Amino acid sequence: MASQNANRIDPENLTRRSEHLRIEVGQLQRILDNPVDAKQRDRCFLHRVPHYLVERNENLYRPKMVSIGPYHHKQAYLKTMDEYKVRALRKFLENSRKTLDDFKRALEDDVNKLMDSYKDLDAEGWDECKFLELMILDGCFILEFFRTFAFRKSGGYSDPVFGIDRPFTYFSAILEDIFMLENQVPFLVLEKLLAVENLITVNAVEHLDECFGDLLPKAHELYRGDNPIHLLDLLWTKIIGRRVLSIPKLPNFEILEVRSASTYKKAGIVFKGYQTKSISAGIKLENRVLDLPVNILRLHETQRANLLVYENLRLGSLEIPSYFSLMRGLLQSVEDVRLLGIHSLTEAERILNSLKYMHDLIPMAVDAESDILPMVEQLNEYYKASTKKWKRRFREWSDNLNKTYFNNPWTVLSLIGAMLFLAFTLCQTVFSALSHYSPHG
Repeated sequence: MASQNANRIDPENLTRRSEHLRIEVGQLQRILDNPVDAKQRDRCFLHRVPHYLVERNENLYRPKMVSIGPYHHKQAYLKTMDEYKVRALRKFLENSRKTLDDFKRALEDDVNKLMDSYKDLDAEGWDECKFLELMILDGCFILEFFRTFAFRKSGGYSDPVFGIDRPFTYFSAILEDIFMLENQVPFLVLEKLLAVENLITVNAVEHLDECFGDLLPKAHELYRGDNPIHLLDLLWTKIIGRRVLSIPKLPNFEILEVRSASTYKKAGIVFKGYQTKSISAGIKLENRVLDLPVNILRLHETQRANLLVYENLRLGSLEIPSYFSLMRGLLQSVEDVRLLGIHSLTEAERILNSLKYMHDLIPMAVDAESDILPMVEQLNEYYKASTKKWKRRFREWSDNLNKTYFNNPWTVLSLIGAMLFLAFTLCQTVFSALSHYSPHG
């Protein structure tokens, strides 16, 4: 009955929709006659996450502790962090020996460009002065947050957000929020804040590389004369290991047919999971040894989900989906995960659960031009060759022998003892027989 009511057409609602449609159609000619502004065409676009993804799992795309930028600034449940934002701004101004007006003047020339980076600001009543103050407030919060983390110094703070003894749960939750797609400030803001603070032009990417510490690979060498769009774009570049300078054409994709890691292991493939920090430097197959980066699997699921959406909306590429499609096919059980050197049962189960969610989010496909596709084809060739009867039986016998007798040192010692006992018994039998038949016996 409920489903019938849900599907029933509401005449009043239909009328409202029709009136809205007529208004939009009535504006079409005016829109067509208005030339596209170059600034609007080239603007940054700090995207919003598509509504259907938010409905599926709101926790992945909506901040939990802190709002960054205008999209969630008015959310009441995030207002608690405003006190810490002001504290960070005050400390930033005090250490730089500058005033708020100094930073506002540095951003005034770019205010239109910055506002054009967001959608629908006019409808939400943002004026230039209010917007600039928000950019400075949130930008200083980000810089102070990463600095106190990177240098393990309290910086004069004694609170659960910036203090040296801050709880890990606070740090982890804020870090997740800072890398959400709808929780970004243009990187230009961070660059300007650093420049005014130091009175010189600084490499903002290099500075943040230092603040990130060992969390991520260094990215400043990948940026030549340009900067990231925002922090999530910087994170994407670090993970992929290369910079996308322009929006590429829509990629072709191929359906990926990949078996589990345990299945390939029976075909003689050796898996080597290692701590490389970028995808481009990580995945390779040589001499039946498959190298796979595992650090990306350890990213929090909110970071992975927002990276996927950003890559799809802004870059139109399949770098990260291709990687996770491969891992989703290879890692189907705890045993598969352990082949990559991840032996913690809790972590293995967490990875499997996150890959299961990825299965619902992205197709089992890879970029047709990706190096992953020929690598998987080679894996499947090894598998087909190994299915010859005698090879398969020998390998199964070898695997069973290893599991039965060589899985721990005690069974190995027992086997050696049994073999020595058998050898001594055989020798004794042979010498007895020789002495019996010997003419000198």
